[in-house]
Formats: sequence, C-alpha cells, structure tokens
Amino acid sequence: MKHYIFEKNFPSLNYIKIRWPASKNILAKYIMSNCRKPDLYRLSIICLKELNFRNLKKVRKDLKKVSEECSKNINFNTYHNEHHFKAVLVIACVLGKIYSLKNFDKFLLVILALAHDMNHQGRRILSNPYYQEKKTLKNLNQIIFRKISNYKKWKRIEKIIMNTYFQGKAEVKDDILEKIILDSDLLSSLMFGFENGLELAKRLKFELKLEISSLVLFKKFLESLICKKLHLDYSKI
Repeated sequence: MKHYIFEKNFPSLNYIKIRWPASKNILAKYIMSNCRKPDLYRLSIICLKELNFRNLKKVRKDLKKVSEECSKNINFNTYHNEHHFKAVLVIACVLGKIYSLKNFDKFLLVILALAHDMNHQGRRILSNPYYQEKKTLKNLNQIIFRKISNYKKWKRIEKIIMNTYFQGKAEVKDDILEKIILDSDLLSSLMFGFENGLELAKRLKFELKLEISSLVLFKKFLESLICKKLHLDYSKI
C-alpha cells in the first residue's frame, strides 16, 4: 500500500499508527508547530487516501469548500484556528486507520474533524452555551447537505457536532465515528505531555483574553476532565 506523508520531513499516518504510542513524539512536533499555515485541503486529501477512501473525485469540491472555510480566522483565534483543525484531523485519521469504518464514514471523519469548530467565535456566549455548535452546523449544512441528501445522516452529523461542546454531558453509545471525533478533540490538547499542554493553554488564554496564568488554566482543564472520558481503548494508550 502506498503511503502519503502529510508534510516534508514527517512520516505517513500509517507509519505513525504502526509505531504507536512511540510515534507520539513525532506527531507532537507536527501538531505543535504553528509557524506555517497548514494546507487543510491537501491534508484532507492525504488523509482520505491513507484511509483508502473510494470515490475521492466526487468529494474533492466539498472538501475544498470546507477546507477554505476552516482556513479562515476572522477572529484571530490563537487556539481555535487552522492548527487546532489540523491537530484533530490528523489524530482522528490515525484512530480511523485502526477502527474499521465504512467508506462514507471515512469522508464524514475528515469533514467533522475539520469542521467541528468551524468559524469559532473565540469567546463563548455564556447565555447560549450551544451557540458555537449551532453556528458551525448552519455553515456546514450550506456546504455539504446536498452531498449528504439524507435527513437521517444529517441528524447524525448534528448529534456529533453538538456533543463536541466541552461543558456538555453527552452519552456516546455505539457510534464509532462519534467516539473518534470526541476523543480526537480531547487528545489534541491532552496527549502530548504537560509542556505541550501548557503551551496550548497559553494559546487559549490569549484567545479568551483571560487574566489568569496558563498554568492555572491548564490545571482547570485537567480538573474538568473528571467529568469526561475517552471512549476508545486506543486513545488511552
């Protein structure tokens, strides 16, 4: 099977999967780097090829639209930006290579990993806790609903996006796609050790314009995980 590197000097997703968890350090270098804006469209194509997705030609246009929308950062977010989308996408696709997915779910995996925080406002509207997720769904619906063209499939997408709300207490059942997306979103801030976690907390602190230290913010994040859980055994390694 052909392997596709997602950036110069970095190996393929298959290489990372085979050597997991030792390959976490390699992945961390790519995830934590924000000196170069990622090409989300190219990365999406590579991920689908690594997942052996069929009918790639049919989804290129939709992928391009979603990637372009996710590459925008009109609020100058320092955390919820294209680098966060890059992180969740790559982690989700590593997990997607391990757990058996249907062909259509491979497409959804890439779309949802990219778009789960699309057009993020930076700060939350406290009086409307699901505002961000609803906004994301509205924008995503305009791009891909014709490709879905199925109400039941769209309700599944809606459920997964709504459950990415960090303060929510969603119960994940048997949907492997949902488990991968939710785990990847958490792992993007959690899996690369304390120092990298602190750096991500620093980025979030600036985005939220908080007065507290990055250390305090990161500790609060870790404390909040008591009410959360990782859903896949492979995520816990």
